[in-house]
Amino acid sequence: MIEFDTGKIEAKERLGYWSSDVLRRMSIARMDAEPGFFARLLRTQGRRGEFWDHTSDAIRVERGARRCASDGGDEIYIGLLVDGPSRISQNGNDHALVAGNLYIVDFARPVRAEWSSHREIAIVIPRERVAALAGRRATTLGGKRLDRPGLAELLALHLAFTAKRMRSLSPVGREAAIDTATDLACALLRTVADEAADLPSGDILAAALMVIDQRHTDAQLSPGRVAAAVGCSRSELYRAFAGQAESVAAAIWTARLERSRRMLALQPALDLSVAQISASCGFLDPSSFNRMFRNRYGMTPREMRELAVAGSGTTAA
Repeated sequence: MIEFDTGKIEAKERLGYWSSDVLRRMSIARMDAEPGFFARLLRTQGRRGEFWDHTSDAIRVERGARRCASDGGDEIYIGLLVDGPSRISQNGNDHALVAGNLYIVDFARPVRAEWSSHREIAIVIPRERVAALAGRRATTLGGKRLDRPGLAELLALHLAFTAKRMRSLSPVGREAAIDTATDLACALLRTVADEAADLPSGDILAAALMVIDQRHTDAQLSPGRVAAAVGCSRSELYRAFAGQAESVAAAIWTARLERSRRMLALQPALDLSVAQISASCGFLDPSSFNRMFRNRYGMTPREMRELAVAGSGTTAA
């Protein structure tokens, strides 16, 4: 747990300190002429993401294309505005935010925001972890406001309660709370991405590939179910795939194998067993999963996980 606080800095140096040492990925400017500047940020690292609790006076922040290209920022930020109306603009989305709103920022893309005197809490997740847990489409949602009930409400409640209890939690408790927030956030991002993806009209192949991308973790997904989701017959679906390198069934298995490979490569951060990963990727039979994985990647899933663990410098469980 690391805390940054302008109260420890001379008044005339506070804004510069916040810009150069704390929110380094943003250009920061004051939105008012009030003397002095106050801000505080508590950052707590978990195994799968990082928890932020940020309070500050009114500021305008911007992250331009040049900075995105130069500093390597590649995280997905899911924020909950606790207090203070504000505005966020990214990817053509422009939203007014009020207390209780959840929103998404993609640090790899330009973004602008205007914050009144405010407080927000957030979970910050590396892009590859979001892609592994929620799908690649979930990493394209920067600038979205998350208004829907259900998972968004659960995540907001969990973030708020975690912020309230963070200082009193043990290190193990903090890690568990942050990992839970990460899992909830990724589940929410996947749901939003799936709901936002309209099937291409009149293009059976493109629509089928989108269905496979969205639903390949469903162990019951089959060519017949893909055809039903697209709204065509199975013979029409097979004809659409006739000129492709893979059949419909092979494309489903490839999507499952690629997802499992990404998840295994993220060990030990995901902290999941090989069996848990295979099941979460739509494989009902562990032996079939092992055989198919070895045939495609030249090593077993366990060997892939051991390589990932060795590269991280930790010990496999």
